[in-house]
Amino acid sequence: MMEQVRNGRVARILISGLAVAAVAGVAIAGTAMARNGRSSTDTTVAGGGPATPSDEPSPSLRPTDTPSAPSPSLSPRDLPTTRQRATPSDQLSPTPSAPRQIPGVKPVVPTPKVQEPPTDAVAACKGWLKEVDGPGSSAKVVARLDGAPGSVLTLADSKYWAGCDTAYARHDGEGSIRQPAKLGTASTSTDAFAVANNLIPIKGKQYEYYWAAGLLPAGITKIAYAFPDGTTTNAVIKGGYWLMQHQTATPWKDGTAPGRQITVTLTGKNGKTFKLVWGEQTCAQISHGC
Repeated sequence: MMEQVRNGRVARILISGLAVAAVAGVAIAGTAMARNGRSSTDTTVAGGGPATPSDEPSPSLRPTDTPSAPSPSLSPRDLPTTRQRATPSDQLSPTPSAPRQIPGVKPVVPTPKVQEPPTDAVAACKGWLKEVDGPGSSAKVVARLDGAPGSVLTLADSKYWAGCDTAYARHDGEGSIRQPAKLGTASTSTDAFAVANNLIPIKGKQYEYYWAAGLLPAGITKIAYAFPDGTTTNAVIKGGYWLMQHQTATPWKDGTAPGRQITVTLTGKNGKTFKLVWGEQTCAQISHGC
């Protein structure tokens, strides 16, 4: 009987010891898991990578959770930038569209401020020439052609010459200047006879206007320009220079396309005939576009 009692006490002591050991083991495991930040269901696969996560979302990913504000200890460079914090409305804002064109309605074109040509063409040309590298203040008028639209002048000093037109001053008061060049032997190249082509306003209407100027090549006695309107204008030769201006008889109409090319005929010992290329040899001025 005593043996049975003794055996029962031993059994109870063993059972109590096992229970205490089990509780201690759970506590140690829980501490280890808390340290590693892993749940009791996590396992480890070969190579040390994480296993497939459980279906239960982590508390930090639950939809009902609200993100916490940044810790005050973060420095400004740790915070998201303005570009990163862009809202969906900022990202999806539409691009401004161009103004809608109304079919059948022409866009409004600014009307030029019409002025009369300057009364003192020489002073006006010298003033415009100050803006370019060419004849200086000592330049003299070596050739001049006065017409109804305005005046074409050639000014020269001891080194340079330049052509000037006052007719375009009818359009906002700005005249035209041909690219100044050094004095020397005159050329018979096509570029040497290029023209400036502009629209000038006269009495409420606009007219096509052409002008040109240059050094007279040796042996040339006549220079003639045949224009798209079917008329021919002869240049005026004065000393070693020539000048030309031409205004169409009928007003220009919006949408009118260029007609045939301008034909230039040089008469004399080294005479020849050639056509000017539209857009390349019809804008011989540097003070403004054509």
